[in-house]
Amino acid sequence: MAKKAYFGLDLPWIVNVILCFFFGWPLGIIERIVRKKYLFAILAIPFGFVFWVIDFVSWLANKDVKWLA
Repeated sequence: MAKKAYFGLDLPWIVNVILCFFFGWPLGIIERIVRKKYLFAILAIPFGFVFWVIDFVSWLANKDVKWLA
């Protein structure tokens, strides 16, 4: 079963877009830790904006944070 952003909660699409837009950086770090992608979680701290943009585009394209997570 595929995980849905964020934290496998399978929230409605618009809720996830709003969460990603406003809280994408900290939620992205936590999501990477939950998915056991520790290296990407550590890299997301100093490069948060880049990861945030990638996560946002990934969510719009795939309805899940798939790239880098």
